[in-house]
Amino acid sequence: MNHDVGLHYWRKQRPAMKANHRVFFTNIIEELLEPLYTKETVKIFTKEIVERYYPETLELTSDSVVLDSICDIQVFSINEVELMRYDNNKCMEETVEEISSRKQCPIQQEKWTTLGYDGTKWQKDVNQDPTTLYEADYGKCKYTI
Repeated sequence: MNHDVGLHYWRKQRPAMKANHRVFFTNIIEELLEPLYTKETVKIFTKEIVERYYPETLELTSDSVVLDSICDIQVFSINEVELMRYDNNKCMEETVEEISSRKQCPIQQEKWTTLGYDGTKWQKDVNQDPTTLYEADYGKCKYTI
C-alpha cells in the first residue's frame, strides 16, 4: 500500500483530528528527542520547549510559511532515511502499518466523540492487547546494494 494512501485511511479512522500547528510542533519536538532520552525526560523537555518557544497566543504568519516548514522537515527526513541506506517508501509503509495497528485511548476517544477535538495529541490505548500491535521491521527496508 502506498504510504500516503495508508495515512489518508489512518486519518479517516480518526475523524476528530484537525490541523493544529501547536500539536504538530509538539509532536516534532517529541520525535526529535525520543532517540536521545527516556520517555519521561522527553515529556518534560517537550513541555518546557513548547511553553517557551510556542506559546498558545503565538500568531502564525501564513499557511505558506507553515507549509514551507512542514515540507522542509519532510525533505530532511527523507534524505536522512536514504542516507542511512534505507528505502524511505518501505520504511513509511512499515511505520503506517505500525501506527494503524494502534487503538486510541478509550477515554480520549469518548471525550473527542462527545465534546469534539480538543487540540491534544492522539493518545494510544495503554491497555490494548499487545498481540494486536504491529512492530515496524525496518531491517527489511535496508538497501542491499
